[in-house]
Amino acid sequence: MADDDSRTPRMYQYRQDRSRFACIAYSLTVVFFCISIVQWILMITLDGLRNFILDFSYISIIALLVGMLLVTSFVFFENLRFAKPINWVITIIIVFMTTWGISRAIVEPTLALFGITLLFVSILGIVFIIIGVHIRHDLTLDVVILFVAAVIFFITSVFFVMLQLLAGLKIAFFIYSTIIIITVLMFVMYHAQTINGYRYAEMRLNDYLLAALILYHDLTILLIMSFLLIAKIYELAGGHGLSLYGDSCCGNYTGASNRSLSDDLSPYDSGSDNVAPIYL
Repeated sequence: MADDDSRTPRMYQYRQDRSRFACIAYSLTVVFFCISIVQWILMITLDGLRNFILDFSYISIIALLVGMLLVTSFVFFENLRFAKPINWVITIIIVFMTTWGISRAIVEPTLALFGITLLFVSILGIVFIIIGVHIRHDLTLDVVILFVAAVIFFITSVFFVMLQLLAGLKIAFFIYSTIIIITVLMFVMYHAQTINGYRYAEMRLNDYLLAALILYHDLTILLIMSFLLIAKIYELAGGHGLSLYGDSCCGNYTGASNRSLSDDLSPYDSGSDNVAPIYL
């Protein structure tokens, strides 16, 4: 009886601490995502900044590699996560490196497409976080199955990417994007369960920076995989106004990317119509 009396206050305190941890983790995720959104909007709306990103794509590659290296270090070295204020400094650097690392993909959609995609991803993320928290099935018990499914989806998505690149099969990209989105949503539910707790595996109550970074990267992947998918579905439905600036995947020939392409090819125009077309 005494054990039950002592266990009740501890359980009540644990529930309070777990709820506080989840609130901090989700709030930080929103803050990090909003920081990136503001920068992405500037990249899309400011022509000078957008053209700079298009002309110097290697800067995005370097930023992404640095960001992923820091994330890896943050995951495997616990001292970095719990040493204040170094952990906060590294976290902010990771957010900025990720923001600029995927900037080459972010500047492709128009502002209207970006807004629609952002709304879509926000709704999708919130819905699947709620599903992950409230379903009875414990995904943390099936983490091996989850990772095996992710590997299978990854292999399948690589196959469809090669079909799109080599065979020009446009539907392959739709399948590839859908597979990646489904995979990420599975991990969104898994991460939500580890954050909210009361499962076989759960995150420690002081690891809120790692929890926020994981969800932030989940939402970022969903965002960049949804741009073209939404634009093409909208176009197939007969709509207009949601488009991409460039032609990075499926033949959308408008905007900044083709500006540089046409300028580069103009010196080689011989004026002859008997020239074989080049398909990129």
